[in-house]
Amino acid sequence: MPEETEKDLLRKLHGTLTDIRAILVLANEDKLAQAKKRLLPDNSMKLQVYNMCDGTKTTQDISNAIQRPEPSIRAAIGNLRNEGLVRSIEREGKQVHEQIF
Repeated sequence: MPEETEKDLLRKLHGTLTDIRAILVLANEDKLAQAKKRLLPDNSMKLQVYNMCDGTKTTQDISNAIQRPEPSIRAAIGNLRNEGLVRSIEREGKQVHEQIF
């Protein structure tokens, strides 16, 4: 039987962590919804920015879409990141933002 490569092991580990995350999200769905409601006030710019964080948009894309200055969007994304609601990742050479929950 061929030995597993590091890439295979990392792929398995990623799959396991993804499964664990899904279970935790399901088990804590009510708490997560309450936290989002508390952290993302209705009709706020912060909520608009959060909703745009779909893993494909850059800060500039979000700024253009909701017609707000880029420094304000950058600050909102920083706050969302600090609160654990979004993460910024590099995709196709660009930094994009995606919701964690």
